[in-house]
Amino acid sequence: MRRFSTNATANLAIVTAHFGRVVTLTIISVGLFALAAAAQTAKDVKGATPLVAVPNEPPAKLIVDPPIPEQLALGRVFIHYRTENLRILPVFGTAALSVSPRLGHLHYYLDDQAWPTVDTSGETVVFVGLPPGPHRVRLELADATHKLVPGASRVVEFTVPQNT
Repeated sequence: MRRFSTNATANLAIVTAHFGRVVTLTIISVGLFALAAAAQTAKDVKGATPLVAVPNEPPAKLIVDPPIPEQLALGRVFIHYRTENLRILPVFGTAALSVSPRLGHLHYYLDDQAWPTVDTSGETVVFVGLPPGPHRVRLELADATHKLVPGASRVVEFTVPQNT
């Protein structure tokens, strides 16, 4: 009987120590999650809600990434972009100028194209089948009346490789 009692005591000590570690790790995990959750609000990640007017809106910004290298090596040009302080939507006309938060669309020009391609999707700009060699794309934000947004224009230069 004594042997059983000693083993039971040892097992209880091991279980208690293990349980203590699990509880400690759980408390640390919950604390870290709470810190991470407090660090980023929905507004921090998604921006202002589109349901409430934004007084004194900051200027619209256009952020453009270079073409995705793995796709460019295959002859496909994927240019990913995002906007700040302007929502890309298929809404046009002077009445849309008074909407807040601000909305507009993207104009882009490939090489020496004289007229813009108008994009209201908000999705990655894609070119397939371009001839090998250097190319240039100018991307611009425009308001609902097609007027360019000052300071919201970017140029992306790239080279489509041979043998694609």
